[in-house]
Amino acid sequence: MSELVQEGFSLVIEIAVPMLLAALVGVLAAAGIARAFGIQDAAMGLLTRAIAVIAAITILGAGWAASVTSFTRDAWSGLAALGRGAP
Repeated sequence: MSELVQEGFSLVIEIAVPMLLAALVGVLAAAGIARAFGIQDAAMGLLTRAIAVIAAITILGAGWAASVTSFTRDAWSGLAALGRGAP
């Protein structure tokens, strides 16, 4: 059971880290553009973060979906074994 929890946490990190990095890149890009052009609009930072995260989901989403599907399949099969009394 602890292996399943560990695998679940690693899957969450595998999915969350690229999105956080994409948001960071979006913020840095917005800050650079705002500084270069003297723009002081908070919406620009929000928009660039949203675009960066959507791009990350678009590019990496299929791989993430496959990982989540595999994890779910393993979790359900492990649940059946646990019900039979297997460790």
